[in-house]
Amino acid sequence: MRRVTILGAGLAGCEAALQLAARGVTVTLIEAKPAKVEPAVYHLDGPAELVCSNSLKSESDATPSYQLKEECRIAGSFLLRAADTVKVPAGESLAVDRDRFSEATLGLLAAEPGITYMQNTAVDSLDALRERFAADLYIVATGPLTSPRLLASLSADNHYFYDAIAPIVSAEGLDLTKLFWADRYEKGQPDFLNCALTRQEYDRFVDALLTADKLPYADHERPQFFDRCMPIETMAERGRNTLSFGPFRPVGFEVEGQRPYAVVQLRAENIERSAFNIVGCQTRMRQQAQREVFRLLPGLEQAEFLRYGSVHRNSYINAPELLADDLNLLKHPDTYVAGQLSGVEGYNESIFSGLYTALAIVARSEGKTLPLPPAATMSGGLLRKLRAKAARFAPVNANFSIIDNPTRLRKRDRKLFHVADGVRQFREWWDNNLGERDIKD
Repeated sequence: MRRVTILGAGLAGCEAALQLAARGVTVTLIEAKPAKVEPAVYHLDGPAELVCSNSLKSESDATPSYQLKEECRIAGSFLLRAADTVKVPAGESLAVDRDRFSEATLGLLAAEPGITYMQNTAVDSLDALRERFAADLYIVATGPLTSPRLLASLSADNHYFYDAIAPIVSAEGLDLTKLFWADRYEKGQPDFLNCALTRQEYDRFVDALLTADKLPYADHERPQFFDRCMPIETMAERGRNTLSFGPFRPVGFEVEGQRPYAVVQLRAENIERSAFNIVGCQTRMRQQAQREVFRLLPGLEQAEFLRYGSVHRNSYINAPELLADDLNLLKHPDTYVAGQLSGVEGYNESIFSGLYTALAIVARSEGKTLPLPPAATMSGGLLRKLRAKAARFAPVNANFSIIDNPTRLRKRDRKLFHVADGVRQFREWWDNNLGERDIKD
């Protein structure tokens, strides 16, 4: 096996391409962004575009996202290395400049002679992919916005959920006299801009949110949201205080010696801090309504919107029914599915998915089967969830419930143990099964 064609140049596709090429495999990487898509979703021409957020989540050593990233770093993730070079201040989180991250990834692809990167190439079915791009094996990593025709060629048994993204505003339109720089509990550097709300200001915002003009759902679809992608108006409909206990929670902040009633955070989108994401404010309000509602927040009265929040439908396959143990399709053994289309949810999870798929392909070419990482590892937990039969398979992300590593420690100590011991076990698994011997000089 010397040739692999990858359809989709997102996080999973790019990571897989780089991992394969580093091991001597010839790769054709095809950009597969839909030709017709809401501009608020995609805006870059390059690979590895981050859409919903610019954050790759927490770097705190007691979190599942940190554990997964550490496991990927042990395995030599190219994209996490690229992310570290284009970081923007985000407290304890790893956030990146979106444009520079895509540019850094493009640089890695261009520097690898074994990768042919193709853009503006429409492929609408698995048969078309095979006919146009001869290869030994294929990876489909076209993401949650995979075209209906391509999706149907993979399987008739597919699922979906709605995803919502938050608006991005210009720094020039912010009134910094009403905002303050801080990080929750004063941990690390004060990397977030914060908007403190009184009870009256919070109630006014929620009232406007509940009555705002919103985009309707299609009549034939039931609105299903992944919990962390839920629009703020949907959360507010569950109860007036849902936001103040959720994304607007004031815990860890003080203003003039008192805790505010609620706090809205803004996270820098780029190194220059010229653009800010309104954290947790993903929404399906119409654009005029977004201007009216978000400008009720102190300091955002003259906010200039660089990107409006929006909702889009995300598709994924029923992985436990459709994928074999190596994450290739049961009906098409020469074709692997990676990234969010395979049923993982999240940026780090997609990077891992592409990395693992590449490793599984290399093992297959050597006549071997790559053993699963231990159940105590976050990567092992993700893979087991993708294989576990369920009445209703739902996207899986890194969380402590998917690992198996019993302990009687207290909650905080338990989390630290899970991360440290899981990373240790992953390192042992890596050293015993892969190490660095497969990577060419």
